Amino acid sequence: MAGGWGSVDNTKADYFDSYGFRRDELANFLEGTGVFLHIPLDEIKESIRLEYDEFNCIEEKVSLEKLMQENESLKEKNRKLSAAIPLLLGKYRSDDPLLLAIEIRNKEWEKYDPENDRATRGNQDAIITYLQNKGYTKRQAESIELVACPIKR
Repeated sequence: MAGGWGSVDNTKADYFDSYGFRRDELANFLEGTGVFLHIPLDEIKESIRLEYDEFNCIEEKVSLEKLMQENESLKEKNRKLSAAIPLLLGKYRSDDPLLLAIEIRNKEWEKYDPENDRATRGNQDAIITYLQNKGYTKRQAESIELVACPIKR
């Protein structure tokens, strides 16, 4: 065995015995967990390096220029999406009518199917009643419902 594990002349064996380990017990334990003490240290280091390289390998080499181009295109897409969202929704009013209209459209019209219009569209009267129950006047409720409705009635 390498490193003198099997040798009685190994001076470090005494240290293991004083810490409560018997060198043969420690060797058996380590070999049972897959650490073989007879493997030279250089081979162990090389196998660890290979495992690290396999774990961290990148299949495709990506150039910095390509990443910068992708970053710019994502920034442009973000600018366009940000421009499409109305500003200050719900910022100064908890009962923001436009925010409420958007929420109603997203909820009530999610399953709308133009082929099956009557059965899948939002119920105008139910939406107006819901808004009136939230404290909006009939005219306000009708206006919010009108904005929330994505089709011409």
